Amino acid sequence: MRRIALLFVAIFFLGINCFAQNDNRIRTLRTNIESNNEAIQNPRRNTNIRTWLDRGRLFYDAYNVNVGFLRFGLSPMEARLYFREPREIVTSIDDGTEVETWVYSSLRLNFVDGGLRTWEETNPVVENPLMESARAFQRARELDDRGRNARRITDGLQSIVNDLEIRFFNEFYRLRFSEAYNTALERIEVNNLLGVTDTTYYFFAGFAAFAQSEIDSSMWTQAIQKFERALEIGYREVGDNRGQIYNLLYLAYIGKGNPETALRWAKTGFERYPNYEQLMYNLINYYLEREENALALEYLEQAVARDPNNAVLLFAQGRVLDELGEREKAIVAYNASIAANPTFFDAYFNLAVVFYNEAIRLMSEANDARTQVEYDRLRGLADDEFYKAIAPMEKALELNPTETSVIETLRSLYLRLRVRHPEFEAKFEEMNRRLEGLQ
Repeated sequence: MRRIALLFVAIFFLGINCFAQNDNRIRTLRTNIESNNEAIQNPRRNTNIRTWLDRGRLFYDAYNVNVGFLRFGLSPMEARLYFREPREIVTSIDDGTEVETWVYSSLRLNFVDGGLRTWEETNPVVENPLMESARAFQRARELDDRGRNARRITDGLQSIVNDLEIRFFNEFYRLRFSEAYNTALERIEVNNLLGVTDTTYYFFAGFAAFAQSEIDSSMWTQAIQKFERALEIGYREVGDNRGQIYNLLYLAYIGKGNPETALRWAKTGFERYPNYEQLMYNLINYYLEREENALALEYLEQAVARDPNNAVLLFAQGRVLDELGEREKAIVAYNASIAANPTFFDAYFNLAVVFYNEAIRLMSEANDARTQVEYDRLRGLADDEFYKAIAPMEKALELNPTETSVIETLRSLYLRLRVRHPEFEAKFEEMNRRLEGLQ
């Protein structure tokens, strides 16, 4: 036990020493950066490759001095050993999740479920040191006529690329989408210095711009440009994500107010990746919103064939079939929707409306009948359809007892049919009481 206790004390003081050394390094870095800033103003030293190699390393260290130790999932114990005890621990709720924020002089660490989720550098050594480091390494490359420092320069730039990736995800997880977008562009720029075409980060830049567009509509254009550029230079999705970029382009063009181009991208994506279902749903919604029901039905039938127990798809299919005059097929689709989800209010309501509307049509024909026999026949058929509407409408009322339209429809049905069905008299009175109670 004594040995364990001594070990803990040693680790505790190591943490304090690390933190103290970190503060000293920050002061030293700022001093050395000031000296280097003066050096690059000197015509002789400005053309010395050593000046720029030192600058690249100084600014790289300036970025990592506070955050270089951090990684997603870092435990509080590891943070405590390296940074010592925080000045303050603040607990908050973020979208239903408890977040514990450790506050330091230059850093805020956000822990969720015992792991580091995000962080914020509140007092950086200098602003945007990674790109300053990249520019310094690039200048060193220009001065390296014989390529003696090529490996060192390439390693420095690659390290910057790796850190920009971590910074991108940290900013994205913090919902700082505009900053994440700019970081993605910086990673693309540094990879270009390495001769690497970074197709993935064109997509990530588009994705960050897409997310930012929810609060800044001007970013739709940036999202579209980056997505289209990603495809142009060979971006390829893998696994279940194949087709996602086309879906995002569709949504971005819709957001920008250009539905025709949105439709073109959705169709292109669906042709290439027919298994990416969201593209199919977008095509369905596109045509439904424009009441182009025949076109919507084409995609609905494909969707139902893939997912025959999807109550929402079956309901949509029933609605479109009804609007196209395919009454019997609509009834089959609504019943299938109910079978898939026995508590689907809209399916019961719409099924009842199919029967109700057919009854109204028959009533209209009866009023135009030339003989009493024909009139009586059509009125009888209409009452049969009214009767068929009652069961699904009563189920709709059971699911939503305060829906006025359901109560009023049932009231009119009971009133109409109470002569042929005396048991409806009491139900008619009940609907009157319900309506009075809702007033």
